[in-house]
Amino acid sequence: MENITEYKRDARGYVAYYGKATFKNGFIFADGDETFYHFIGKNSCYSMLELLHPSDVEGFMDIVNHLDEGLQCGIVRIKDADDQYVVLYIECRLNGVVMGDFKSFDMEFCNFMAIKNRYTKYMALVKKYREFMSLSTKMFFEYTFATDEMNIYRYANIKSQTLLKMPLDSMRGNIDASAEFTKKQKGEFEVLYEALKKGLDRFGAEVDAGLIVSGAQGRYEIKGSTLYENNSRTMAIGLINNIDAKEEQTSYYLTDSAIDPGTGVLNKRAINEYAVEKIQEDKPLYLAIMDVDDFKRVNDSYGHMFGDEVLLKVSEIMRSVLDSRGMVGRFGGDEFMCVFDGVSSEEELRRILKTISKHIQWAYQDMKDSLTITTSVGVAKYPDDGANYEELFKRADKALYIAKAKGKNRFIIYDEKKHGSLESDTKNDRSVGIKSIVSDHKKAEVMSQVTLSLHREGACALNNAMEMLRSYFDIDGIAVFAGKNMERTLSSGRYVNPIGRLSFIENQAYLDLFDENGVYVESNIARLSNAFPDAHKLYELQETREFVQCMAFDGDKPRAVVSFEFFNRAPKLGVTDLGLMIIVGRLMAEVSCGLA
Repeated sequence: MENITEYKRDARGYVAYYGKATFKNGFIFADGDETFYHFIGKNSCYSMLELLHPSDVEGFMDIVNHLDEGLQCGIVRIKDADDQYVVLYIECRLNGVVMGDFKSFDMEFCNFMAIKNRYTKYMALVKKYREFMSLSTKMFFEYTFATDEMNIYRYANIKSQTLLKMPLDSMRGNIDASAEFTKKQKGEFEVLYEALKKGLDRFGAEVDAGLIVSGAQGRYEIKGSTLYENNSRTMAIGLINNIDAKEEQTSYYLTDSAIDPGTGVLNKRAINEYAVEKIQEDKPLYLAIMDVDDFKRVNDSYGHMFGDEVLLKVSEIMRSVLDSRGMVGRFGGDEFMCVFDGVSSEEELRRILKTISKHIQWAYQDMKDSLTITTSVGVAKYPDDGANYEELFKRADKALYIAKAKGKNRFIIYDEKKHGSLESDTKNDRSVGIKSIVSDHKKAEVMSQVTLSLHREGACALNNAMEMLRSYFDIDGIAVFAGKNMERTLSSGRYVNPIGRLSFIENQAYLDLFDENGVYVESNIARLSNAFPDAHKLYELQETREFVQCMAFDGDKPRAVVSFEFFNRAPKLGVTDLGLMIIVGRLMAEVSCGLA
């Protein structure tokens, strides 16, 4: 790796961020956009090979020699208009023009030094304009020429709310076939249709509101313009405004009254309405309820004004991290609700929740008297955990109280097998989560059943034993490794990148981590990073943060290992739970010896 600080330090004047050039014989510049000529200046008459830093010529030629394989990318240093070397990221591809023996190609580039600054700048601009758009009662539209797609939307709390998305031709066909509209109304839409299809630079139209948004009342004024890229039309954009005296019926959460004055997020009524509306769209989403841990102690120790500042900061962090992937609302006091309707997987959800938690803790890491600010979160998923808002809320609420009961500063994603079903009655009892925490007596009873079945049925009872243990001991995953190669033979739980073989078990230093009873308890896998980097990497990929492993031996050699694993959390195991897990884990390892 080369230290390129000097190139950053020498950068001055105009900084080229993005440009495009085309090469002809001898790597001479045949064409380029305005940005390229601004960047290269008088040097445009030279060959690319003359402008490259001598150390980068070989790498550039390697890119050229592989263009037949498709897009090629690289990082090079090129002299700019001031004869200063600038570090560029380049992408090269053939353009189909052949000049004798030379295959012409295009090169797109951006200033490597400017990527970070420009990215953060434009992300800030995106957020700023989303805020501007959220303040407007107007609707926005985009028409994409390449796909014929018409997209109409509005903004609320920096999140886009889609009102219509379909091909313009399909939209026109539906209107023409409808008996709901008069010939005059259809003619008004035809004016808009023609303006969009022709890609007029500036255009305007007035249409009946129902032509654009089903069921809407009044008249819409539409103003638009066309965007260009590389001398071609790409998109028409514009505003849609209701100019009729009648007001449109707007969802409450889109009104000014929907904002909680203390935090700037949605109030309780608004976030409830938003959640109900998104569930009615019948698409998967996550609903989370979040509490600030020990908030009363925060108020008592630092005063209510500071407590209000904490709530404001927490809400800001939640909005910032969530961004356009959902909505945040204050449910009351120190309790918030998040509706994640732009999150595609549980893995992404876990990243978001972890980021929020870490940001909040870091924001108050300098607190006096060791008072830290943490949060507990309960999450439920639609439609897996509930067919409607009430069911979903109850399960998220139950998960929140389990998180509280297990030591706070954590998130729990509801799992009926693990956390139990809700009571058959429908009382609004906020202690339902606490009631679901399994008593030591019940755990002992489960242990007795598991142990008896393992003695009677041997390895045939392992699958059922793992499911019961995960349900009653809140274990995220259990894996059994057995045989000469210590391969994974059985597992229970939602594993990410599961470890297929405990190859590092062959290392005597790793074996020494087990006690004389064949038990290894690890509460922080980061400790493995130096001595056992391969093992540490596998646990990291699997998202295992803590584990308890029990081993069965054949003489001095391991025959089987049972691993109880906790993903992305610290379970704070009690002495009783740990003791029971070790007892059953050793027995499971013994009966697993013959599985390989």
